Parts: sequence; structure tokens; C-alpha cells
Amino acid sequence: MTCCSAGVEQATFEDIAGQWQHLIDGCSAPTFFDKQTWQRTWWSEFGENSELKLLVARSDSGDVKMIAPMMIEGGEISFIGSTDLVDYHDFLTQDRTRSESIRAIVRAIGDMPAIDRINLESIPGNSATISQFREAAENSGWNVEIRREDVAPRLELPATWDEYLMGLRKKDRHELRRKLRRLEAGGDVQQTELTQPDQIDAAFDDFVQLHRMSSVDKAEFMTPERERFFRKVALAMAREYSTRLCFLEIDGEKVATSLSFVCQDVRYLYNSGYNPAHSRLSVGLLNHALAIKSSIEQGIKIFDFMRGDESYKYHLGGVDRELFTLTATRQPGERAY
Repeated sequence: MTCCSAGVEQATFEDIAGQWQHLIDGCSAPTFFDKQTWQRTWWSEFGENSELKLLVARSDSGDVKMIAPMMIEGGEISFIGSTDLVDYHDFLTQDRTRSESIRAIVRAIGDMPAIDRINLESIPGNSATISQFREAAENSGWNVEIRREDVAPRLELPATWDEYLMGLRKKDRHELRRKLRRLEAGGDVQQTELTQPDQIDAAFDDFVQLHRMSSVDKAEFMTPERERFFRKVALAMAREYSTRLCFLEIDGEKVATSLSFVCQDVRYLYNSGYNPAHSRLSVGLLNHALAIKSSIEQGIKIFDFMRGDESYKYHLGGVDRELFTLTATRQPGERAY
């Protein structure tokens, strides 16, 4: 069936929850940001100054082919969520090889008289959305600009830890082994991985404390509003068995932490922290290394380090994937009335 129209759903998230989950289940590579749980949680915390627009492209038979979770602020329409908390954005669909749905979404936005700017941030470089949206928007009279936004290193995981180590550069492999030996000599070492909502809730203050003490930048980032969001989304995603809250302990003291989310066969390292008093033992990096080890043991296929080019990601084998921002503005005389 062909896609012929896109309508703006004037409804709550609940009204299209079934169709949303159906697309997630059939999508080849959804991220945890695509889940309705994530989108609803972000919207409940930060959406008060924006207008929600859930664009739905349908086939002739009425089947949902694409959901575009978007918001309007002023004259701009964008994806739900900002780059401070969302690393990846895209439209939700099961078939990215066809552009009919994208064209329908562009037409729907074009019919909104108050919108003069489209701002689509953090689209992975391998997404067909970039070329398809650009073509559809330009054909509809929009001026389109695409710019490289950031990188997001990720790592394809082998079947065993030994294979992972052998896949690292010789210097990085040597350094990782040396640091692990030094850590083991530093005391009784244990890494715990929490997945249940009650466990995560009980330990979340420790995560926040270690995150804030990591650096001045992280302390400034973790405002009370973001702390509330982190806790709320971690618990909500844990009810779907997506959350992984890790702690590295030395002699019973929590010295490093990470918050990850799992979606299909990918583990996404969302944020982390450590106690600088133990930096000589490289506790932050080794907490990530041990998370990679447990991911291999769990059969996870990809470890995604997420946005940013911090050096530890490359020492642990990360390979860049680029992120792009697409912006479109109306050409003079093209505003819809």
C-alpha cells in the first residue's frame, strides 16, 4: 500500500501507543530514544513551553507507516527533546528505503502557517532521512542546510572478551590490561549491575553524587530538573527491562558509575561519573571496560558510547559515527496561509 497522506494527531501519547509499539517492534534499528516511554517522560518534564505535534503518515488502507514525534516552539518545529539529553533523533518507521512517508510529513509541516523553520537535530549519518527529507523539502520550496553536528563512537562486540581485547590497538590493549591488574591490586573489586526499579531507585542518589563530583562541567549539568528527569526515565525504562545502572566498588565503596539503556542488541552508555580521589586507578574507564565485558557475556552486539569524542571511547575501541543537523527555512513567498 502506498502512503498518501499525513495528519496531525490531536491526541495524547496513549491514543497511538499501540501503533507506536508496533513500529518499534518492526524497526530494524530503533534506539531507546525512540521508545514512547522516553518521549513521554521527556515531554512531561520539559514540554510545558512547547506545543506537541505527533505527525502520523498512513498508507491508503490506514496503516501507520511513520510517526514523527515533534514539537513546536515559536515558528520552529523540531523533534521532541533537545541535544543536552537526547543523542539520537529520527522518524519512527519500519521501512527507511521508501520516501513516501517523508514527503507526506513535509507536506503536513508545509500546511502549518505559523511554521517558518524546521530543525531536525542529531540524525545518525547512515539514516536515509537526511537525503529523503532534503529532497522532499527542497521540492516543496524550502531552503535546506545540512551540517555535521557531532560524532558518536560505537563498538561492534565480538563473541568473547579475549576477542575484544585482541581487537584493540596494541597500545590500548596493553594499557587496559595493565590498568585492570593495578585495579585488582588496589583492594576488593566488584562491579554490580542493577536492573530492577526498586534497586535502581535505592541507589540513584549514589549515581547522582558520583556524576556531580566527576567534574565542574558535570556538576553544572546535573541541575535539580535534570536529576529529576534522570531518575524518572531510569525507573520508567527499568520497568521495560531497559535500564542498566552500574557501580564499580573498591572495598565496598562505590567509586564509579554508569547509566546505560539497552534496546534490542545495543547497549547505550548514556552518562557516567566517578570519584576523582580514585582517578589514579582509572576507575571511570575501567567501569566502562567491565560494562563492555558484561555486555559481551549477555550477547549484546553493539556498545554505543554516544555523543562526544572523549578519548576513553577510542581507547576502548570506539569507532566514530557522525551526527547531522538538518534545518529548513521557507523561501520568500512560500509561507502557507
